[in-house]
Amino acid sequence: MWLEELVLGVSANEATAETAVLTPKPKANWKTWIGALLGLVVLGLAAWGLKKISGQVTLADVLAEIEATPTHLIVAAAVSTFLSYVVLVGYDWFATRHLGYNHIRWPTLAAASFSSFTMSHTLGLTVLTGGTVRYRIYTREGVKPVDIAMIILLCGWTFWLGIIFVAGIGLIVSPGLAEPIRAWVPSGLEEWTGVLLLAGVVLYTIIASLWRGDLRIWRYRFALPNGKETLQQIAIGTIDLALAGGALYILLLPVAGIPDLLTFLVIYAVAMVTGALAHAPGGLGVFELVIVGLMPEADKAGVLAAVALFRLLYTFIPFALGAGLIAVLEARALKSARAAALAGGGPASTASTH
Repeated sequence: MWLEELVLGVSANEATAETAVLTPKPKANWKTWIGALLGLVVLGLAAWGLKKISGQVTLADVLAEIEATPTHLIVAAAVSTFLSYVVLVGYDWFATRHLGYNHIRWPTLAAASFSSFTMSHTLGLTVLTGGTVRYRIYTREGVKPVDIAMIILLCGWTFWLGIIFVAGIGLIVSPGLAEPIRAWVPSGLEEWTGVLLLAGVVLYTIIASLWRGDLRIWRYRFALPNGKETLQQIAIGTIDLALAGGALYILLLPVAGIPDLLTFLVIYAVAMVTGALAHAPGGLGVFELVIVGLMPEADKAGVLAAVALFRLLYTFIPFALGAGLIAVLEARALKSARAAALAGGGPASTASTH
């Protein structure tokens, strides 16, 4: 019921007749408890794994590897990170255009995308953090609360389509992901898993091409992206994943024992998904464990050094910039509200500046 909770949450400040007809916020059910339990299990496994890793590598080793990383690789990773955030704007562009909000200009889309993704990448809880930022920005553009929920849903679906597509291609073309656990899994598992993932993407695309009615999610209806739009989603999600994962791969190039690029992109996708399941801020600890664990032949100090640099470039610096951008946007909104209140002869109120 997260979609209904989101709609109710983002519209709480409005208290309009439209939001009044929505049902009260539902209580936690068994699905909520299972999700929380899964997150705790993942965090527990991460803590256990990191404890094992800590016995094999020291902080001094990691710091030495960071210092030894060539400057040109750091610059190349920074460029790849920048391009990834540019592509992320495509998530919001696609979602808003699909819902008919063609009047929203690119600067607004870029501000909403960058500020929301930087918050969710660092703090986790995407619906709460990134959703709140998108609500503040898009309500000023006349977007309905229920449509903001749909924007978040479509952005998430674009991400998943990219993840599944890249994982499918990677497992078929470069099936080396199961090497660390080869003794416990049957031969050909990666290829068949890749085939199933790609078949799922193809099947969904066919359904989207043939589907003519609205899709109903609880009490909400919206038009399912058609086949052409689904291909756009796959392209956006794939390019984003390739650039983000590519930034980390560039930093890993000096490290001995790393796999080929396609295999690594699958590992990166698994790390992203596992980190999200843990609900830890930015997947901290969980992401590192998956990256190290699925590359057993790679030097652990070098891998952790690369991940630390990647977090600086992809998470922490963008987070600081995103927080600054949000502060500027809120200050401008407050200034506009005060100016409008003075022009109307009434007191200024921040409550009306969504």
